[in-house]
Amino acid sequence: MTSAPLSSAMAPRAGLPLLAAFDIDGTLIGRSGVPTPRTVDALDALAAAGVMTVIATGRPWPQAEPLARRARGMSYAVCLNGAVVMDARAAEQVADRSMTHSEAIEAAEIARKLLPDVRFGLDMADGRHLWEHNFVPDMPAGLAADLRIDRVDDAIAAVDGPVLTWLVETPGTEMMTAVGELAPEMPLGTEIRPSGLDLAEIAAAGVNKSTGLEIVCQRYGIKPADVVAFGDGLNDIDMLRWAGRSVAMSNAPPEVRAVADVVAPSNEADGVAVVVEAMLTGGGWPPDIGAGTVGSASAAMPQRGGLDG
Repeated sequence: MTSAPLSSAMAPRAGLPLLAAFDIDGTLIGRSGVPTPRTVDALDALAAAGVMTVIATGRPWPQAEPLARRARGMSYAVCLNGAVVMDARAAEQVADRSMTHSEAIEAAEIARKLLPDVRFGLDMADGRHLWEHNFVPDMPAGLAADLRIDRVDDAIAAVDGPVLTWLVETPGTEMMTAVGELAPEMPLGTEIRPSGLDLAEIAAAGVNKSTGLEIVCQRYGIKPADVVAFGDGLNDIDMLRWAGRSVAMSNAPPEVRAVADVVAPSNEADGVAVVVEAMLTGGGWPPDIGAGTVGSASAAMPQRGGLDG
């Protein structure tokens, strides 16, 4: 049974967002691979204050679920950079957006033709993860431990159903260079973008963290102006631009920090907790975290109804 809509009694007080979305790697967690007790306490306090808390990650659900369990108030998880939306409390899938069989095959064949040394991993809509034998992505230690990975000789030949995402490893080409070379050649209905790891990712066109969050927001009548988003990666830029208020971590690349309203301390310095604690104790936006504020976001966080109506 999926979660019921939030009751009006749980509406957060004026000055707080209605929904807060958090990237995982590089944002909620650091080198330890788990959120600190301070971060967990901050997330729980935010949920207790009536703010819907949501994970927005490039990870598939099995890799995101342990964190959702640790942060007990987490309501939803937008996974695979928007390709899957999960009800985190019920561990049930709410929505997914996959490529058609023909779109997925054509996109991968184009990538292999243009970059012959390409190596593939893919996330199937039925939950399987197929990795070619020579696909060895540079992931944080233990990140793949919760996945059921089937090794195959040729991932394109192994496709037997809808594909959510292709992970594209290009040993001979820098990731962003590969994205630039392949982007104009992708077939209609697909696109290639950074995955959040040092890998490119092919997915259905228009699928990203912000479109996944839109699915959650539409369930509750929440507008983007009533959302605050936290992230650190190139795959977070769409989400940070879409949300009414945005926070980049100080460990984020310059192009990510440039689109955010607030730059928080790094993930290793409990940056998420610093901002959330300031949101809960303060009354406006941007939260008072000292010298970390950038941009021109000086207006208070909008109340229910948001800036656009």
